[in-house]
Amino acid sequence: MLSAKQIEIFYEVYKHASMTAAAQSLEISQPSISKTLGVIEKNLNFKLFLRKGKKLVPTHEADDLFEHASVVHSQLKSFNAIANTYKTRSVDFINIGTTPSLAESIIPKIIESYNKIKPEVKFNLINLNSIDLIEDRYKPDIDLTICFNSKNQPISRSTVIKEGNHSLVSPLKYSIADEIYLNDIAHFPFVEITNLLSFYEESSISNYLKNNVINMNTFVKTDSYSSALSIVHNGMAISILDDNSIAKANLKKVKISKILDKEFKYRISAIKKDIVRFECNEFFNYLSEYNQ
Repeated sequence: MLSAKQIEIFYEVYKHASMTAAAQSLEISQPSISKTLGVIEKNLNFKLFLRKGKKLVPTHEADDLFEHASVVHSQLKSFNAIANTYKTRSVDFINIGTTPSLAESIIPKIIESYNKIKPEVKFNLINLNSIDLIEDRYKPDIDLTICFNSKNQPISRSTVIKEGNHSLVSPLKYSIADEIYLNDIAHFPFVEITNLLSFYEESSISNYLKNNVINMNTFVKTDSYSSALSIVHNGMAISILDDNSIAKANLKKVKISKILDKEFKYRISAIKKDIVRFECNEFFNYLSEYNQ
């Protein structure tokens, strides 16, 4: 009965209780607002607003309709946001959503390897922390996600790129042994990795510490493996890092120790929507056979 534009005009008039303010919000003329509102009321065959002084007072019918108009307004806003994302996305690139630590470590090696096969393919790396990455991976500007463990979804496909374990990384000045139990080193200043750990399906370090009442002396919290490693490099604290990040460690500054409590495994996966561009499908198929 009403077009999306008419509903949007009704929404703005109701919201501002003023046709002038609604016109300013929508960046159209006030007479156009007034004319459209008249057409809406004529089509509906009932009044939406009553004028009291300089204000428009909504009728009971308008009150009921505004709730539904709010839903339409929200959907239109989402539609335009997604459409704008498609408009501005890098269509000449494979857009990879990933974490900063993976963008600095494993992904450059993958790109280098793939470039030897497909030198014409270009990449755009979109850095997010793990929580945002999992929530945003179906957005139009992300063709493919490479991240630490996340559960597969019905509308996506995933493949494991690399698996490994975590170890303790400590400044040399602490003289920590080659093999340790976490309780024995819990008194040292500790860098806790937040966000990332909650996505490990095989084992969660934070849950293990909590369940076994191991109270680490947390000095800093960060959602970045790279920043945690930097803090350890500076001699300020110890941390538990994945061997993918540990590969970047300066062994003249830090010590790598095996954790005897249990193996804290991780998995790096590539995830993509079922329907993506041909070049993205090709790259995902390559990742399915990739073995670092």
